[in-house]
Amino acid sequence: MQKLNFLVVDDAAFIRDLVKRTLKKQFTQCHVDEAINGKKAQTLLTKNSYDLVLCDWEMPVLSGLELLVWFRQYEVEQEQSKTPFMMVTSRGDKTHVVEAVQAGVSDYIGKPFSSDQILKKVFKLLAVNHRDLVRSILKGTAAMGQAQGTGNESASVLMGAPAIEPKTNTVTSASVLTGGSPSSKLVDKIAARATKAKPSSLAKVSIRSAKGAWKGDLRDINLTDLSMVINFAESNPPTVLDQVVVDVVPKNDPEAVARINTIVTAIALTEKTIDCSIAHISVHIVDEDQDKLATLSKFIAQVRR
Repeated sequence: MQKLNFLVVDDAAFIRDLVKRTLKKQFTQCHVDEAINGKKAQTLLTKNSYDLVLCDWEMPVLSGLELLVWFRQYEVEQEQSKTPFMMVTSRGDKTHVVEAVQAGVSDYIGKPFSSDQILKKVFKLLAVNHRDLVRSILKGTAAMGQAQGTGNESASVLMGAPAIEPKTNTVTSASVLTGGSPSSKLVDKIAARATKAKPSSLAKVSIRSAKGAWKGDLRDINLTDLSMVINFAESNPPTVLDQVVVDVVPKNDPEAVARINTIVTAIALTEKTIDCSIAHISVHIVDEDQDKLATLSKFIAQVRR
């Protein structure tokens, strides 16, 4: 089978590892290069040929958009065909999407994302230059039944059919607190700490994962962790180890939104009742963007005065 070559560009090691593991699990014979910023990616792109580039938007030294603009011009100068280029970013507003499209992006996926979601995009982009290869991979995946629907769903996307939305299960206390594991004692300790949390709200937060989105209040924050209270009445809450993007909105400056990449480390109901829809959630920051961390430092200094 043909060996596929990918380039993953992101300043956050956590995101690079996630994308790399997803690609290697699906394409066992693939080769994946990594770059921590656009400048290092430039060097790799002048030396190697790739079947797909997956690139973050917000990076130090050279941003994803700047890399995309340079790369499209470089391809013209070298008389090369266009390489599929996917932007992987927490910037999902219409303005940025239009800006990326105008610069020549092939596709776009917002953080956070699941493995299935990004693979659908990857299959679609690879089909541009490797349609027969993609068809054979999807046919084999569907036949073996190893991808829990990934092959069939990706095939439907590739052929222009609408993606199948996963069914959600009814929320129970066990699934909210432990994601299915019987860790009741640990949950009780987390809930006890939650009741001792500061009652005041430091800022409003919006949380997004591949499973849904929630609103809430920021209760505590430092440069490594955030503590929040969220309302999950509209959709099932995230679970431990989920990748989530937290938008922190300062009370005195609603326009200064800090979008932080994190993983969930703990979640507990505020009340031990089956109909409770409020939870205390703790997340650990995995973002390595220095500009974001600088903005976060200023915010922390303000709220801790």
